[in-house]
Amino acid sequence: MDNNPRLTSVVFRLSREKLDALKDLSRSTRIRQSEYLREAISDLLVKYEERLVD
Repeated sequence: MDNNPRLTSVVFRLSREKLDALKDLSRSTRIRQSEYLREAISDLLVKYEERLVD
């Protein structure tokens, strides 16, 4: 994962169920929700990397 200290805020919407599940996971593992979201986005970009390259 990119460890660039310059992060940008992003606002988006989640269903209540997904948000509650993310909060529960974060509480039980003591890993911040934002860290899980950055990891998920990084994984998604790797998955679709071939679509990003022209």
